[in-house]
Amino acid sequence: MPFKIQVNEKSRDEEFGILNKEVILPELAPIHTPTKCVKNPSVCVIPNATINEVIKKISTNTIESIRDGTDTPNKSIKPRFLPNKLNLTIFELMLDSVPDKDSIKSLASYWYASSQRVLVLPTVASSMLKEDMKLSEKKIQEYVEMMRYIIEITEAIGNSKAFMGTIPLLPPKYSKPIVDLYLEKGFTSFAVDGGTKDFLNHETDFRAILTEINESTPLNKAFIYACNLGIPQFEMYRARADDFLSLFAYVDGFGSTFKTRGRSKVSISKPKVKKFLRSELCYEHIYDSRQKVNDFNQAEQLSEATFIRGLVGQEKIQKYLSTKKAVDPSAMKRLGSIAQKVKVS
Repeated sequence: MPFKIQVNEKSRDEEFGILNKEVILPELAPIHTPTKCVKNPSVCVIPNATINEVIKKISTNTIESIRDGTDTPNKSIKPRFLPNKLNLTIFELMLDSVPDKDSIKSLASYWYASSQRVLVLPTVASSMLKEDMKLSEKKIQEYVEMMRYIIEITEAIGNSKAFMGTIPLLPPKYSKPIVDLYLEKGFTSFAVDGGTKDFLNHETDFRAILTEINESTPLNKAFIYACNLGIPQFEMYRARADDFLSLFAYVDGFGSTFKTRGRSKVSISKPKVKKFLRSELCYEHIYDSRQKVNDFNQAEQLSEATFIRGLVGQEKIQKYLSTKKAVDPSAMKRLGSIAQKVKVS
């Protein structure tokens, strides 16, 4: 029988949507939130990390490799697991349309074998949800039926792992059928896929998703994960770390960005990467080794999230945020609005 992730609230801030929770899974030490989830971390990042993302891009060629047995979980997924961590295997479907049922069956079997204790429903390319470059109710329904089919195939084999429902950050008209499917199936853990967008600038869409979940499973009893959040890679020298600020909007843990948002207007000889500044909660441009900066950012964000966790219920989060130069009054207002409009019992 599948298990449900057990979530216990420890404390909360009354003005912002941030809760300190204990998340319990079999055979693992409890996970305490809010936290930063890491991806491909170096040794210096590992000790304090509790959640490790393992990203697998799925193309039509990948599906063929899975079906003919040349690509197996033991080759491409499990060597990236970290010991004593919650390893979240996330499939990113780089497909423009829903594959046929035989392909979905092969993919579902591979996905189950590649997942540790939690089954994260795959993320998808935005093109799968669009028709003539616009979001389509027909395409959304096809997507919902694909997810339903994956869930039912998995349930039929005697699933013993927890489901995490992946919800693309879309307007309410399109996100509601997806959320409804997961609630119908009794899910209590959810991954919101930002699709390189951030929650602050799409507050209405994100709030609608949280509201739908909260009406069925109170957010203090649910696990809310955010992935693929946008980072303003080229827009300006210094930019607010909106991915990190998702922790103040009922997000328990946020992960990595799979794709780069924005394009450089000038040619550069080295990749332009941004360094996270804890003192301001922002990113600034830096030309350096991408891996070195990514490792630095993961370690700093993990440390800052851990520090904030100790503040929840002990000190007003508004006082903490007021010390961060990048967090302007407008951002504070929007974060507070999410907490006030999505009331948690």
